[in-house]
Amino acid sequence: MRRFIGLFASLMWLSACGNSTSSVGLSTRMGGAVTGSALTRTSSQRLQLSNGITVDRVRLSVRELELKREGHHDDVSDDSDAGSDDDKTEFKRRTGPFLIDLSGAALEGQLVRLQDITVDVGIYDEIEFDIGKVDPEKATGGLKELADQDASIIIDGHIDGEPFQFVTSVGVEQEREVRFEIAEGDDQNVTFNIDPSGWFTDKDGKRLDPRESSARSELENNLQKSIDAFDDHDRDGGEDHDDDDGSHHDGKDD
Repeated sequence: MRRFIGLFASLMWLSACGNSTSSVGLSTRMGGAVTGSALTRTSSQRLQLSNGITVDRVRLSVRELELKREGHHDDVSDDSDAGSDDDKTEFKRRTGPFLIDLSGAALEGQLVRLQDITVDVGIYDEIEFDIGKVDPEKATGGLKELADQDASIIIDGHIDGEPFQFVTSVGVEQEREVRFEIAEGDDQNVTFNIDPSGWFTDKDGKRLDPRESSARSELENNLQKSIDAFDDHDRDGGEDHDDDDGSHHDGKDD
């Protein structure tokens, strides 16, 4: 009986260790892809781009963010007999939908904390996100305004002194291979970096007018390429490379 109690206690201890959790902060930043690259903000709290267009406010509807533990393989289905049990088990943490809403001082390149999530400790090797429309019946708070306009992204600004609002339902998806460890009691961070510098410029360097329907397709393509998410433990707005060999690379962008 004493031996059974000892075994039971050991199993409970191992189970508790296996379920240890920690906090991960989700942040965002408006700025160039290079760490420390700042943007110019006017005295009227607008982001000044190089082609005479100013941005007053940016809103994005993030349907889902997903962090995947090391050992997850998408090419192995749940009912497959191939591979080990670890290969067939998905270790992931999903959160969403949530709103990114930036205006005023938040446009000048500083890191803005969005929310904290609780995840299991361990090594994570993939970050996925999906920016897209949210069902109006499921949207709450600031997300509802975007959902009611069938929008994934709304940009408010001025061009040649005249106000504009660019509303799009374009989807932005990314799978990024990373490698970072979340330890118990740690305060890890994932940053969404949004680089608006090329939004309103075509491939020939000419200005895209967000009011013209002919500019929509290229502007949406620029938006898709301007958003990234990566591990940023030191919260400097740049991707961390200190936990691996510096071989981070992008996954797929749709």
